[in-house]
Amino acid sequence: MLTATRTTLPGLPEQVRVARRWLSAWLGHEHPAEYAAVQLLSEAFGNSVLYARPGGMVELTVELTDQLVRVEVVDRGGQGEPALRYEPDSDRESGRGLYILDFLAKEWGWERLSDQRLRFWYTVGF
Repeated sequence: MLTATRTTLPGLPEQVRVARRWLSAWLGHEHPAEYAAVQLLSEAFGNSVLYARPGGMVELTVELTDQLVRVEVVDRGGQGEPALRYEPDSDRESGRGLYILDFLAKEWGWERLSDQRLRFWYTVGF
């Protein structure tokens, strides 16, 4: 069984909280993947706000199957590419997000769309 939902939010820092609440409400607090999926959305949406070209909207799509949650975050794209660039150390104030995502997600990846937007996705199993 596959169920899905989607929404579009402004690519602004204050919208990270809105995105988290949206996903949490859709999955429900009792869903076994809710915590991990919502935490990872914070990272993915936050990176869209930081690294995408400013002024755009962020599209969120969530698909739920019997065994996993798949979340896609599509933004206007930018110059950079999501990658694990260095080992996080205790002295850095940032740069740990993709490592956390890599640890909690079953899989993750990204692709540049034909219109130069960036689609970042991750899955969480349960």
